[in-house]
Amino acid sequence: MPEAVFLGSKILVFTAHPDDESYLAAGTIYENTRRGGKTFLVCATGGELGSAHLKKPISPRALKLLRKREFFSAAEYLGAQTPKMLNFPDGRLHGKGTGLYRQCLATAENIAPDCILSFGQDGITGHMDHIEIGRAAKKIAKRLRVPFYAFALPPRFAKDALERLKYRRKKGTYTKGGVEYEKPNVFVKISRQIKLRALRFHASQMEGNKLFTGYPDYAVKALLNREYFVKMKT
Repeated sequence: MPEAVFLGSKILVFTAHPDDESYLAAGTIYENTRRGGKTFLVCATGGELGSAHLKKPISPRALKLLRKREFFSAAEYLGAQTPKMLNFPDGRLHGKGTGLYRQCLATAENIAPDCILSFGQDGITGHMDHIEIGRAAKKIAKRLRVPFYAFALPPRFAKDALERLKYRRKKGTYTKGGVEYEKPNVFVKISRQIKLRALRFHASQMEGNKLFTGYPDYAVKALLNREYFVKMKT
């Protein structure tokens, strides 16, 4: 599996929720910056329906504002360029495809990226928001005629990810159909310390010190040393 060729270029990353970028591409964003590239982040929602692991209850509106601050703090730390958060409703991107595509396309055309990173058909966890933003991103990559890379799980973990992550699928925001994971065909070697630091900016989403709830130790080790992608046909 070769290392990704897009490092040191202009990369546009589309995600659904604050913290997606840190869990799936923090090391890549940082490494791209280190090699002289520029990374632009677009997050579709404020993540207001996410579980807030805070000492006191918090309203969805307050959580959205908190997660927005966390997102911008992580983006600044990673060296991302002009991070942008759209105002689509958390958990309801499905059915917003046309509006989502148009807003994201306008941003992409302004940036003129060398490649686009986002979710693939599996949405990593099967979350419908992930899948919807990934569809829009892939469609944009095709229109702009640039490569599209989908976030991927470590090859070994993909074999038992459905069983390990089934607790997430109890909520209505997850696809009811099966999830088939594609085998990654490129990777980026990353700094464990950088990724951990980026993740800790998203304190509202942390269960104590648990950053990868439901993930086995071998998968966590893999995710903190490399980030994986599938170069998709558009």
